[in-house]
Amino acid sequence: MKQLYLLASISKQAHHQGVQRLHTQRQKEQVYVRLIEEIRSIHPGMGLRTMYDMAAPDGIGRDAFIALGLREGYRLKAVEQHTRTTQSIKTNRYTNLLSGCRFTTVNQLWSSDITYVYCLNRFYYLSLIMDVYSRRIIGYHLADNLRADNNFSALKMALHLRGITDYEHTLIHHSDKGSQYASDLYTDTLADYGIRISMCIEVYANTHIERVNDTIKNQYLLRMEISSERQLQQRVAKVMETYNTQRPHQSLPGRMTPVAYEQYLTTVALPDRIKMQIYTVQKDHQHEDPNQLKLVFS
Repeated sequence: MKQLYLLASISKQAHHQGVQRLHTQRQKEQVYVRLIEEIRSIHPGMGLRTMYDMAAPDGIGRDAFIALGLREGYRLKAVEQHTRTTQSIKTNRYTNLLSGCRFTTVNQLWSSDITYVYCLNRFYYLSLIMDVYSRRIIGYHLADNLRADNNFSALKMALHLRGITDYEHTLIHHSDKGSQYASDLYTDTLADYGIRISMCIEVYANTHIERVNDTIKNQYLLRMEISSERQLQQRVAKVMETYNTQRPHQSLPGRMTPVAYEQYLTTVALPDRIKMQIYTVQKDHQHEDPNQLKLVFS
């Protein structure tokens, strides 16, 4: 060994110190890998960067954490299938009300949509309602069909959660032109609660809820092992709770969770809150992007 130390131009002490540092580093990496495993067990589709931001582990930088996760085989694989959930109605009864609107609190804009989950060799359809200002999912319902009463069940959950009997036309319910949202039961209920109805011309103009759909389906449900419809219903309920209370949201200040953000808002005076403005561009065939919906914080 003395000859090897001489050839390497290092001392015995330096060699042992290097071995000890390597051993310590490997022990730390094992801790980080266990952390990744624990997070993935709860958030099966969460990316390594989001994991790092959420856990903020000591002793390792973001790039090193991501590199370690990739080296250990935690790269996410895309999962996607396609089916149609929107049967649009041809009506001008409801228009897009979001142009130029500014929002400063919850219960000013709800957005709703339907996504699908292929599970147990069949399609299930998940109706979601989200409060756009806080990004909180406030209503949902899973069914094996696209009947309008499923969306109504999600709406009832949202109304019950908020506990307000009359919104006095201060709340907008926004959706695509799916026939489920134009049913008499659905629209009459919105009218009874003083909720204004807004519908977009194109399905891709409902971007806020579309992002949630992608997260719930592709980062959670499609990555879980599910053996029965009852278990699927349980998983859906758990995922909604996880999304609202545990998952940090990139669009919220301080990457808070939706529920934490709503709690934070109770401490902030209305004039001091972030103003959310939604810009809509009407169809113009002279532009490459004729119908665009984007959100900015000002």
